[in-house]
Amino acid sequence: MNASNIFYVVLSVVSVLITGVLVPLLKQKYGKEKIVNVMEAVDIAVKAAEQIYKGTGQGDLKKQYVLMRLNEQGFKVTEKDLDDMRRASVLELNRWKEEINK
Repeated sequence: MNASNIFYVVLSVVSVLITGVLVPLLKQKYGKEKIVNVMEAVDIAVKAAEQIYKGTGQGDLKKQYVLMRLNEQGFKVTEKDLDDMRRASVLELNRWKEEINK
């Protein structure tokens, strides 16, 4: 098993854990329909931030961009919840990049 296979397995396990823990907690806290809307907004904002801020070390700028976009759309989420949703979105984005580069 080479390093890329190990990375893909770890990425998959982390994705399952985030989805298995994060989504039920957020549904409980915000309600199913609202959380779907927020997750979609986060996903779009994260993808946009990834395109706008392409260099390394720009995580804070990306996070601020996502927060700004969510606030503009009227979504109120805690910073911790945003961090979890952003990580899940970036994880999914990276998974797709891995698939494309195979």
